[in-house]
Amino acid sequence: MLLDLAENLGSGWQGVVGAMKPGWLRSNATSAGLSCVMVGGGGLGDLGVLHSLVEAVETHEIAVIHAHEFYMSMIGTLVSAMTGIPLVVTLHGRSYYPDKRRRRLACRLMAARAAALVTVSEDLRRFFCRTSGTPLGRVQVIYNGIALSGRSAASNRKGELLDSAGIPREAKVVGAVGNLYPVKGHLDLIRSARTVVRQHPTTHVVILGRGALHSALAAEAETLGIPDRIHLLGYRDDVKEWLGAMDVFTMPSLSEGLPLSLLEAMSVGVPPVVTQVGGMPEVVRDGETGFIVPPGNGAALANRISFLLGNRSVAAKMGTAARDCILERFTVNRMAAEYRDVYRQATASR
Repeated sequence: MLLDLAENLGSGWQGVVGAMKPGWLRSNATSAGLSCVMVGGGGLGDLGVLHSLVEAVETHEIAVIHAHEFYMSMIGTLVSAMTGIPLVVTLHGRSYYPDKRRRRLACRLMAARAAALVTVSEDLRRFFCRTSGTPLGRVQVIYNGIALSGRSAASNRKGELLDSAGIPREAKVVGAVGNLYPVKGHLDLIRSARTVVRQHPTTHVVILGRGALHSALAAEAETLGIPDRIHLLGYRDDVKEWLGAMDVFTMPSLSEGLPLSLLEAMSVGVPPVVTQVGGMPEVVRDGETGFIVPPGNGAALANRISFLLGNRSVAAKMGTAARDCILERFTVNRMAAEYRDVYRQATASR
């Protein structure tokens, strides 16, 4: 999201990406032709980080500091105070900051200092304000946006992808994207998969993401007798192509902000089955652009996935409606335009 925003700021704006360490962000920022500065990092008390960021602000004549999530918003608050440059903060999820009183206090300080405070869904806006004691009027919602691509472009390697994972080309593919942590609900997906496979014997489940639960999820698939139908493919840099190979996309999370993978799946016409958490119900219209089920309810998850696999015409109609929804409300151009307005207001009130 940060890279898409930086690349699409439009005339009169130029993004400079601050990276804490070498890796994916720095590599992709450089490949996109964006200015990228390394700021290091050992924590909030690391004076080297503050020095590097203050130096970057001065060197690049920064007009607005845009920080994402708790850690960088805290650092951004300090740098804004030291330089007088206005701060914009975007929060993407519920994790970490509400857990301890001192973090909630830090959030209130950040909210008081920031020129603008943004969340990626209305659900997250209300959660943050309730847990941090920040007035609702202090926070605004800007939905994430993505660059659109056609399903044909996303799926032109479908056969090759399926071959690489040992999946028959005639299989029905149910896919999920997300790191392998309990909050993502992958255990519910694997348990529901046994029911789905019984009803649709050619079904295979693909999970893209890495994390600590890899072995536990593989063991659960073995226990349920479906190890050959569950494919834990780890981190992938071809997620968009895999989305085009899916018949149904699912996100069985227990908590979410507004996941880009959901928007990307819908944008290529894949009907989603998601849980009623976070901002996902603000994107998916139940029964129209996908299905919404209660979190932790494997039976409901299996039922809706099976319905889509068994009703191709309905699935195709939902997929088309899902893509139209993204085209109308969740494009990167719309997101960038809203952030440009925020930046203008921030600089005007400096």
